[in-house]
Amino acid sequence: MTQPPAHGNRSEAGAPEVSVVVVAFQSLEDLERCIPTVLSQDISVEVIVIDNGPDDGTESWLRRDHPQVRYLRAASNGGYAAGNNLGVGLARADHTLILNPDVELLPGALATLLATARAHPNAFINAQLRQPDGSLNACGNDMHYTGIVSCRALGDSPDLHQDLEDIPLLSGAAFLVPTSLYHHLGGFDELYFMYHEDTDLSLRARLQGLRLLCDNGAVAIHRYRLGMNPDKFYLLERNRLLTLLKVLEGRTLWRAAPALVLTELATWSFAMMRGPNYLLGRWRVYRWLWLHRWEWRAIRSELQSRRIVEDRTLLRNSLAALPFDQLVSSQDLARWLERLTRPLYVLFRPYRLGTGKAP
Repeated sequence: MTQPPAHGNRSEAGAPEVSVVVVAFQSLEDLERCIPTVLSQDISVEVIVIDNGPDDGTESWLRRDHPQVRYLRAASNGGYAAGNNLGVGLARADHTLILNPDVELLPGALATLLATARAHPNAFINAQLRQPDGSLNACGNDMHYTGIVSCRALGDSPDLHQDLEDIPLLSGAAFLVPTSLYHHLGGFDELYFMYHEDTDLSLRARLQGLRLLCDNGAVAIHRYRLGMNPDKFYLLERNRLLTLLKVLEGRTLWRAAPALVLTELATWSFAMMRGPNYLLGRWRVYRWLWLHRWEWRAIRSELQSRRIVEDRTLLRNSLAALPFDQLVSSQDLARWLERLTRPLYVLFRPYRLGTGKAP
């Protein structure tokens, strides 16, 4: 059994209590809201901004208004995954907060996360994410067993989610991790560039027996902008399949094959409705996976050799119905699609561990 490293008291003398890593890309407007909420927290922090898209005025604004923030212009845009790995590599604190630039921390959020982290030293901990109107954006994420990811508790009242909850997946928008555990897991997989890297990290953490928690007492506002374009669709689908191929056991993939085919048909249908650029993006998914097969196979081999949790446990809280309410704009259509496909997904589920949504 692979044991995670001890990670207490790693910080140098005088180091901050929490390092905060923010990866930016043409994000000045968001950063102007985000950074002051981090610096006003009631614990000692260091803020590290990795800029993947410079020349929007971010550097000059930070130099002028927040000179205590450490700014680093990336040599090239390696995406969200590489940017965060670079930032965490510079972190001096025992704990690091991964934070999106479009997130604002409410007062006391970071101290609450840190107290929870110290009480649960082998856990990764999400903040509760609210939309600007006060409704929930996410208390972590959910995953359908074919890899489609959705926001857990989207649109719920915050009153329905309090205290500490175990969650299936982290939302990468705001989570606290012991810095040494992040390094122990290898950080984000830079093959992903962006999208699903938080899902992959979550599943790899759970394969090692680590817990994922949402601390609903630590609240942040997430100004999430829902949208889709051909490049995003390509990355979402590529990284969804990449995650399944890396993480799941061979027997699980075989058992889930009918459901995986059904989801492939669904995503191809979506691409067909959206037009030629989406169809091209969907085809590029297979091409990329084939061209990079030696890379992800090597990662898969290493992951499978180190895992201590089997898929029956890993998928225990996975969804048995696709979250069409978050995938299509028409709620009537969403309900119709769920009624149509849910019986098939329940029938094809590789492990009979329930039929509903994760709690």
